[in-house]
Amino acid sequence: MRHSLRQDVAVEPVIAGWYGWSYLLPPQTLARFVHNRFTRIVESYLDDPQVHAAAVRQRRMHGGPWIHAHEHREAIETWYRDTAPRRARLEELFEAIRRLEEDILPGRNGECLDPVYQELPRALAGRVEVFYGRDNRTADYRFIEPLMYASEYYDTSWQQVRFRPVTEDAREFALTTPMLEYGPEQLLVDVPLDSPLLDRVFRGGLTGAELDDLAVSFGLEGERAARFASYFEPDPRSAAGPPPPPDHDVLEYVGHACVFARHRGTTFLVDPVLSYAGYPGGAENRFTFADLPERIDHLLITHNHQDHMLFETLIRIRHRVGRVLVPRSTNASLVDPGLGGILRRLGFTDVVEVDDLETLSCGSAEVVALPFLGEHGDLRIRSKTGWLLRFGERSVLFAADSTNISPAMYARVAEVVGPVDTVFIGMESTGAAASWIYGPLYGEPLDRRTDQSRRLNGSDFPQARRIVDVLEPDTVYVYAMGLEPWMGIVMAIDYDESHPAIVDSDLLVRHVQDKGGTAERLHLRRTLPL
Repeated sequence: MRHSLRQDVAVEPVIAGWYGWSYLLPPQTLARFVHNRFTRIVESYLDDPQVHAAAVRQRRMHGGPWIHAHEHREAIETWYRDTAPRRARLEELFEAIRRLEEDILPGRNGECLDPVYQELPRALAGRVEVFYGRDNRTADYRFIEPLMYASEYYDTSWQQVRFRPVTEDAREFALTTPMLEYGPEQLLVDVPLDSPLLDRVFRGGLTGAELDDLAVSFGLEGERAARFASYFEPDPRSAAGPPPPPDHDVLEYVGHACVFARHRGTTFLVDPVLSYAGYPGGAENRFTFADLPERIDHLLITHNHQDHMLFETLIRIRHRVGRVLVPRSTNASLVDPGLGGILRRLGFTDVVEVDDLETLSCGSAEVVALPFLGEHGDLRIRSKTGWLLRFGERSVLFAADSTNISPAMYARVAEVVGPVDTVFIGMESTGAAASWIYGPLYGEPLDRRTDQSRRLNGSDFPQARRIVDVLEPDTVYVYAMGLEPWMGIVMAIDYDESHPAIVDSDLLVRHVQDKGGTAERLHLRRTLPL
C-alpha cells in the first residue's frame, strides 16, 4: 500500500517565523518587514494581548496588525526571545539600507557618485548600484539581487513548513501572526522551501518505508514522526497507476484569479490559488489540488501580490509544473524585487520573464503579455502583466487587477492584438491603502490622506466598461474578488450587497448583457466554454 498527503492537510510556508509570501523571501525586503511591521506587532501583543484579542473579533479591524493566536502568549514570547540573535543579522541589513537611503544618498546633488561606493555599509558593499534619475539631482539605487541571495543575509535555515489539518473553508488571516505550533494537530518542520523533500511529500505514492525515511530526513522522531505520518492516507490510485490524462479542451474557473485551461493537450494554470477538500461542511462546488492534472505545462503569474502568487499553492504544485511565465522585472528595488529570482529560489527551474506585447509559443497556444496599469499604489513597479492566450481561433485575456486609469492604453493595445473573445477582469474597486502591502518598504510613512488616496484598486464600473467596449469581447467574467472563503488567509475583505465592488461588478455584468454578450461574476468552481 502506498500513501499520499491527505486532501484536508495544508502545508503552510514559513519564513523567519511568519506566513511565507514573496516579499519575505529576498533578504532586503524581509529585513524591512521584520523591523517595520513584525517586531512592532509582536511587541504590541506582548504588551497587551487583550487588545489584540478584542481587535480580531471586530469586523472593521480585519486584516489589521493583530495577532490572532492571542491565547498563546507564552509560546510567542518564548519564540520571540529565542530568535532575537538571528534577527540581529536582519537588523544589520535594515540599518545598512536605512543609512544608504537617509544618510548617504540625500547628500548627493549631481556630483560624481563614485565616492558613495566607499561609504556603503558592509552589508551593501558590492551588492548595490547607485545612480541618478534623469533630473541629475536625485540619487537612487538598485540591488544586485543574485549577490543579495548569495549573502549571509539570505538564510534558508529560517524557512519552514507547518502541517495542519484544514477543518473549514473560512481560513483565518495569517499575515500578522507568528507561525508556531499552536496545538497537537500542527507540526512545524525545518526545511528550505526549495527542498526536493517537499516534492516527495506532494507527489505522494509513498511506501511505508519511504514515509519513514521522509520523517527521518525532516529530523522527526517519536511522537512527532507519528504525527507526520498521520497526515498521510492510503492512496487507492497507486495500485492501478495514474489515470490517463484527459484530452478534451476545457476552461475551468478555480477560484479568485485562478483559471485552468487545457487546449489540444497543452495545460495552463493562471495565478494559482487552490482550496482543500476532505473535511465536513466544505463547499461542494470547487476545484481542489486533486482536480489538477499530473502535468501543468505552463504556469502564468500576473503580478507579485500574495493572492496571485501564493507560496502555499506554488510549492504544493511545483513538481507538476513545466515552465513558469512571469512579467519581466527590471527595477530590483525594495518595492519591486525580481519575480524570476524569487521563483527560482522557491525551486522552479524553468522561469521565463516576458516583456510588454512579447509573444511566446506555448504548445498549442500563443501567449502575449499585455501592459498592466494601476493597483500598485503609484509605485514604480514593473513586475505586472495581463496574459492574452490565443487558443486557435479564440482569445482569452486574464487582466487580473489591471486598472483602466489610462483608457487610451487599451485602445492602443486593441490596435495591436485585435478584438478579444473572452475577458477576465478583477473589480475590487475599493482596495486597501497602499501601505497595507508596501508600508514596511517606504523610506518614511505616508500621511493618512496620501495613503488613502493611493489605494490598491482594481477597475470600477466606468473603467471596466471602457475595457469591454474597446476590446469587444462576447464574454466577460468578473473574478479576483476574494469571494471564496479560503482567500481569507491572505485577504481581508468583507462584502455585502452595498459594497462598491459588488455594485460596480453588477453594473458591468448588466452592461455586457444589455449589449447581447455573456457576463457573470464568478464564485467557486465553474466550467466555462473555451
